[in-house]
Amino acid sequence: MQRVTVRNSHMRMPTAAKLFGCAGLATTAGITTVSLLQYLPAGTKTEGVLGVSIAFGVLLGWRVIGPARMRGYGAAVSVGCRAAFYLTICVLGFLGALQMLHRAMLMRYDGPMDALTDVIAQGAHVGLEVFRPDIVVMLFVGAVVTTMLSRWAGSRWP
Repeated sequence: MQRVTVRNSHMRMPTAAKLFGCAGLATTAGITTVSLLQYLPAGTKTEGVLGVSIAFGVLLGWRVIGPARMRGYGAAVSVGCRAAFYLTICVLGFLGALQMLHRAMLMRYDGPMDALTDVIAQGAHVGLEVFRPDIVVMLFVGAVVTTMLSRWAGSRWP
């Protein structure tokens, strides 16, 4: 019989650590998004941002937090902060793209390159508007707690 090996199969297999990472980071993303909506300026388009942020939380919880080999609490805090940073970049990118699409429908751009470069500017503008201590603390504490729970689940149910 010939033996077949699959590389990186551990990345695709569901584990308790990945499940806890998904659930925790999705919950953190949802709660943080609901809280930051109050700080957005009037007229900011937010259609679908809650669902997209939860989806990013699930994805990043599965791919960043779940498979991380955490040796100690310092590594867990590092992984949690990295996941929170990635989540922030993804959600602000989505909000920037949403604002750009709205402005594109109003014919505010001279060409497609202007629109694409404005995604970053719009995301940065939204990011500066919602950069508040309570939002930052909520996001990073939620991600670190999620990582600690994922670490615990991974050691309890390997």
